[in-house]
Amino acid sequence: MSDASPPTFPISPQEISEIRRTRRHPRPWDSEYLHLRHLVRDLEGALKALDGSVHDILDVFCGTRPYEDLLPPDTRRVGLDVTSRYGVADVVTDEFLPFPDASFDLVICTQSLQYVPDPEAAVAEFRRVVRPGGAVLVTVPHVWEYDRAVLEHRFTEPVLAELFAAWDDIRIVENGGRAVTWTTITGRMLGLAEWSIAQSSRLSRAAAPLFRGAHLLLNGFGMLLDRIERGIAHGSNTLPPNLLLTARRPPGG
Repeated sequence: MSDASPPTFPISPQEISEIRRTRRHPRPWDSEYLHLRHLVRDLEGALKALDGSVHDILDVFCGTRPYEDLLPPDTRRVGLDVTSRYGVADVVTDEFLPFPDASFDLVICTQSLQYVPDPEAAVAEFRRVVRPGGAVLVTVPHVWEYDRAVLEHRFTEPVLAELFAAWDDIRIVENGGRAVTWTTITGRMLGLAEWSIAQSSRLSRAAAPLFRGAHLLLNGFGMLLDRIERGIAHGSNTLPPNLLLTARRPPGG
């Protein structure tokens, strides 16, 4: 779900291209297809809905920069990351946002805020480097596996709203609901089974088409469940796999 997890070194251009492809253009037989389909759709909608002129953009923990083609054209994009493993970051540092005040019109941070030890301080830094009237776009996982050895936060809609309470025009979108969450988790379980079988060279080639078909069927069924769920009122209880927030720094400060 996130580019932030350290992959195996070295990372070849082909591997980077494949990561970008799976994030930006997931295929119906990919294990995370339904979740990523919702995420890409909502990212595109949120970026199109941003008002005002955008000239300078900061991509925090940019990873492979898979969504760069969704950003407004003819803009200056600065990608920041804590490692050079992908080779596409413009700034590599463990210092959080080493930029002057009011340097950017838009700050984006996709699938990475959960790794920041102090989210409140991170949001304050977003506000510092964004120009008055500028915007921030953040996506975070809500239901997802985590590494027991890594500090990782989970956010609900009220928690995100509280973090950005001092901002204007706060909008929080759920990237799917229970059906997408169930499909994504089940797809991951299928993927683990596929990986386990792939350790046997004799079985992996024969099993690959079967797992591809299983993912295709699962994602199709998940899409049907998702359509049904969106037509059912279920009160304030919810279970999205992911949340997307946009907010604007007040013009006066």
